[in-house]
Amino acid sequence: MQRCFLKILVSVVVMVFIASSGLRAQISKYRLKEADSLYQQKKYTQSIEHYQTILAQQEYTPAMLLRMAHIKEGLNQIGEALYYLNLYYLASNDKSALVKMEELATRYRLEGYETTDTDRMLSFYRDYHFYITLALAAVVLFLVSLAFSIKRQGQRPVASGVFTVLILMTLFFHVNWGGRISLGIVGSPNTFLMDGPSPGASVVEVINGGHRVEIVGKKDVWLQVLWNGEIAYIKENKLLPVRL
Repeated sequence: MQRCFLKILVSVVVMVFIASSGLRAQISKYRLKEADSLYQQKKYTQSIEHYQTILAQQEYTPAMLLRMAHIKEGLNQIGEALYYLNLYYLASNDKSALVKMEELATRYRLEGYETTDTDRMLSFYRDYHFYITLALAAVVLFLVSLAFSIKRQGQRPVASGVFTVLILMTLFFHVNWGGRISLGIVGSPNTFLMDGPSPGASVVEVINGGHRVEIVGKKDVWLQVLWNGEIAYIKENKLLPVRL
């Protein structure tokens, strides 16, 4: 009797979850349609409110992100415009977004958008991420079959076993974190960069919104970032993390 009750309870919970997920998806779809309609009517401030609500629910389309960037640029909110352009690039891998970001960064004298050899390498890596995954998986399968073949011959496949573990670790890292650099966009003007994680630390520089920095650590409410090749600290609520 108790088991039957538990099964019914689990079934009800699952059904409620599925129903609520479906309802949220329908609401987001309706809101996106409404936002797109407002955008087409050039009612940009109303449409951006809908778009931001959808994004806060961790739902988005590349076209939506690009429109958000366009709206923010039109409102002369360059920091947020660049933030949404960065998100659009993450979602689409559209290289024209990089050109647009560099153009805005040059116009407004913003740091962190220079295309370096590392950026080109990471761009290449992202472009071929899927094929690299397939190649690593194929190497794992080959090493596993080699290990079984060696074992059938009565020998211990020590070397192939070690290589299999190493390639599996590489594959795991590649799938979960490969090619990711933690970036953030300074979201507001007159933002203080400090030389330590404390309001009593010395001020390194006061910068405007739109600069892009690499996040290398965190301590309490302070993010540790790279600024002109040096470590600096910025309040967490002053930085827009570039992630979807």
